[in-house]
Amino acid sequence: MSSTATGDSSGKGDLARDVGGLVRARRLEAGLSVAELARRTGVSGPFISQLEAGRSSLSIPTLYRIADALDVSPNALLPGAGADRPDQLVTRAGHGTVLAATESPSPQQPRLITRTGPGVALEGYVYLIHPTDDEQQWWRHPGEDLVHVTRGRIVIEFEDGREVELGPGDSLHHDGDVAHRWRLVGDDDAEAVTVVTRPAREPQT
Repeated sequence: MSSTATGDSSGKGDLARDVGGLVRARRLEAGLSVAELARRTGVSGPFISQLEAGRSSLSIPTLYRIADALDVSPNALLPGAGADRPDQLVTRAGHGTVLAATESPSPQQPRLITRTGPGVALEGYVYLIHPTDDEQQWWRHPGEDLVHVTRGRIVIEFEDGREVELGPGDSLHHDGDVAHRWRLVGDDDAEAVTVVTRPAREPQT
């Protein structure tokens, strides 16, 4: 019989502490200094120190860069990671772990609605996008993205100049390794669900 847990929003302080502890544990396992992790991630050493102490939060793109530097999945650095994680997760409407889309004063704040842990390859987010949100930053990552708009209109921009506009009921499936971001169309809120998968790691020989 499978077990089930219910997703809920985490307090910002608890989330920062939990993520910081997981980053520190993974860094030590990898035998990296704070300075080396900062160099590989493209951030400052003090930022990594504050993050590990639970005194700083991080955006999704920075989470991905740290995960790549540590050779783990982003899910492995989020609360709930570990051998005792449930194999099902029910996330009720309006709940989920809230993360920041950018490191700016008024970022989009997607809710993570999927499980976490080293063996979990799928990431699903619900974005509620407001006209007053800060602009997204460009980012790229291994794997693929599926974006499905449930309300409003957005344009997904790619660094190579392509743009795709999506409205209610529209979807876009694209590779994640071309830098991308999205922007709101018009003055109304939009809501989108995005699912990210990462390529399976090759087995060690």
